[in-house]
Amino acid sequence: MLGKILKILLTVLWMGFIFILSGRPGGSFIIQTTNYNQILVHIFLYGVLSLLILIAARSWLEDEIYCLQDWKAYLAIILFSFLYGITDEIHQSFVSGREASIIDLFYDLLGAATGVLAYLFYQKQKKPKLLLHVCCIGCGAYVAMLLKKEFWVTLFFYNPNIYPEKEYLIRLKEAEKIAKKIGLPIITAAYKHQDWLESVQGHEKDHEGGDRCKICFKERLNTVAKYAKEKKYKYFSTTLTISPHKNYKEISKIGNMLAKKYGLKYLDRDFKKKDGYKKAVKISHQFKLYRQNYCGCEFSMRK
Repeated sequence: MLGKILKILLTVLWMGFIFILSGRPGGSFIIQTTNYNQILVHIFLYGVLSLLILIAARSWLEDEIYCLQDWKAYLAIILFSFLYGITDEIHQSFVSGREASIIDLFYDLLGAATGVLAYLFYQKQKKPKLLLHVCCIGCGAYVAMLLKKEFWVTLFFYNPNIYPEKEYLIRLKEAEKIAKKIGLPIITAAYKHQDWLESVQGHEKDHEGGDRCKICFKERLNTVAKYAKEKKYKYFSTTLTISPHKNYKEISKIGNMLAKKYGLKYLDRDFKKKDGYKKAVKISHQFKLYRQNYCGCEFSMRK
């Protein structure tokens, strides 16, 4: 909490610093916008301002739901910085020897955009690519939002176990909806339920969480890992571990085995920890997402 407050305070102090500079009488500070030094000053001041606002906003919103796609948030930050530039120019019009300048506003806007672009460039260099298998978006939305802070996440919808096809299409539509809402790309693999049935043949009567589920986990995660290898992702993971009904240790074992097989890194996390499942349910309600009452296959359907 202290770190978040300090980020807000630093942003306010920087705004105050800009206000003080613009309040100095003409002659005590370079005022000719045609001077290249002055142009750079405007770009620097408002570039830093938009960067500080962005960092502060991210720290406060990290546990919240992003109702806007990221590009809208970035535009809002640029607009806020620009509006502050307008108030700054109005302030200058009351200072002896200074006057408001539309050209100054252009460089303020350019600076604000530069700050956001610098942040995006830094994040792109810092974050590795991760292919995230999503089984159902009702729980997966929370995991996707959580991981996008650390990775360039691509959602991978591969669930041939889901039955009937109508149910599969409902879950796919929900996954595509949330991907668009939070600004993440999504890849959909072919729906081959008959092939899946053949892979679990002989285990139709297994209890939930038994060998049939292990085969299902392995088959789906193998497809995810294989695709990640082909498309040069560094990491892969799955939202399966958010469910309190799924065996984390078994999923972890399969994920790490496949990572070794394909020369990848498996992001091994039990997402249900730290109230992860409760947070996932809360987000699904706030986004009004579809929540199914069975895992997916015909053998797990409630009687």
